[in-house]
Amino acid sequence: MQSFPRLLPGVARKDAAWVCSSCAKGGRPSPGTPFFQSSMIRTISNTSKPRQNVAPTMEQLRAPFQKKNNSTMYYAFSIIMGTVALSYGSVPLYKMICQTTGWGGQPIKAPGHGGAAGDPSTRLQPVTSAKRIRITFNGSVSDVLPWKFTPQQREVRVLPGETALAFYTATNRSQDDIIGVATYSVTPAQVAPYFSKIQCFCFEEQRLNAGETVDMPVFFYIDPDFVNDPNMKGIEQVTLSYTFFKARYDKDGHLKPYA
Repeated sequence: MQSFPRLLPGVARKDAAWVCSSCAKGGRPSPGTPFFQSSMIRTISNTSKPRQNVAPTMEQLRAPFQKKNNSTMYYAFSIIMGTVALSYGSVPLYKMICQTTGWGGQPIKAPGHGGAAGDPSTRLQPVTSAKRIRITFNGSVSDVLPWKFTPQQREVRVLPGETALAFYTATNRSQDDIIGVATYSVTPAQVAPYFSKIQCFCFEEQRLNAGETVDMPVFFYIDPDFVNDPNMKGIEQVTLSYTFFKARYDKDGHLKPYA
């Protein structure tokens, strides 16, 4: 009798092909598909809504740049306003500092150097043992000011602590009334703290009518402490220079020089 091979449990013969019972129940895998891969395939359901790609609007794109531009504009406006305020306050502030300290070659406006109760007469004691100092004078005007401005004397010689009076002459050569403002300096610059003015026309409005000529006095002295300063050794000549500039009032009533 012909014997047949014993079938393994769970295996059945069908159409002369050996298949497992699980494959017979669930369907055979497609040709070329590995057995384990086909048996492990599962479907993943996605219940979330599909993503929608929405392009940003122009307002959304411009918003960060607009915010940055606004901040830059505020900073720039603050700097401009600060500069304007400083320009109005710098002239009187500079004048006050220079006249107090003699910085920048600006003579000190008397009373100076700690006179009693602010009285400059306590400093007006000529040092007769000192050598006289030669004081020379210069005068000039800006290019836009049609004035003639010259000193009436070439020089004067004074002792430290001795007062001196000098004059300048200004003439308006134009056909219009003009306002002028004078600035001044002393050279050598280290002498400025000891050059004290009692009366001067500088930094003040000087209005000359068309064709008018006026004399402008300068009353000054060299402080007696000049002789006690080692830095003043060897200085025998000092030059006082004035320059006139054309000026006008702006819409706010401030006196400003022409550019």
